[in-house]
Amino acid sequence: MNRIIIYTFTFLALQLVGCASVPKKDNTELSLRKSLPIQIFMGTCVVGRASSDAVASQALEMGFSEARSNVAQSYLRGNSGRAWHLKNEQGEFGLTALNNSLCSVFIHQGEPEKLQASMESWLPPGNSGFSYKKELVSQSEYLTTTSYQLFRAGKLVEQWVITLNSQPDAELVAIMSYDSP
Repeated sequence: MNRIIIYTFTFLALQLVGCASVPKKDNTELSLRKSLPIQIFMGTCVVGRASSDAVASQALEMGFSEARSNVAQSYLRGNSGRAWHLKNEQGEFGLTALNNSLCSVFIHQGEPEKLQASMESWLPPGNSGFSYKKELVSQSEYLTTTSYQLFRAGKLVEQWVITLNSQPDAELVAIMSYDSP
């Protein structure tokens, strides 16, 4: 129990030091990191490591509800897994955890460039012991898919993928996905 308390206080102290040392010009990056879509992605898919039970627990904690059959199928598209839905004053979101360990957040509103910038704001800095490789996977008139492979000591630890839809008045603006090797 004492270890947990020590770890908690150490973590909080590091967070406070980190926040105090952030220059004022980084407010844009901070707001990108706090946007609801990236908070959903980081708080469900990444934290849950795409485990269906862990994602479910996090989703319910964030206000999602298990998606009804027809809504679930629109997100799952024939894949086996679970789906959740959230609609509130900040927007509409879908969330899936597939049985193959792929977790995705479906974002129905927002600016594609800001959504991608919010994901990139969470990529590890060079001095963190992690590295990443950014790759443009595909691009068409309206859809762009970018992959971020995250490495530790040269070993792939996880992959983030974002697909952006720049078509005006699109019903779905982006999908953020998480996969582990």
